[in-house]
Amino acid sequence: MKTWLYLPLLLLAVFVMPACKKTTNEIVIPNQTILVEASPNDWIYDNTDQTYNWSTSVPELNGVNQLDGVIVSMARYAPNSSAAPQEFEMLPQVFANQSYNVLHNENTVFVQIKGINGVASAPPPTKVRIKIVLIPSEQ
Repeated sequence: MKTWLYLPLLLLAVFVMPACKKTTNEIVIPNQTILVEASPNDWIYDNTDQTYNWSTSVPELNGVNQLDGVIVSMARYAPNSSAAPQEFEMLPQVFANQSYNVLHNENTVFVQIKGINGVASAPPPTKVRIKIVLIPSEQ
């Protein structure tokens, strides 16, 4: 008699439980990457604060808000090489007694180089590749 009471539970476990499936919805927010190259003569010296400055227009920044991310990195070309660099270093940073800082507004990215510890500022001796990554954020 008790066997008949457990039979519906067994049938429920056999037929209903495998039909249960956990589903997850992933929302992918694509980022946008912009590559720009800067030659040594593209850097402009500012005598008032003794820095070298470079800027580029990035119209894609127009829709960026405070919750979004803007990541700027820089890669140096090897001297006398035309091969595109593959290793990017995130800015801001200090490299070879030069401080690299980044600012941006709604349509322009600025990179500033300033010497540290009394060292005069100097532009990169070779061209550099600047990578700007715009990461939208959903809140």
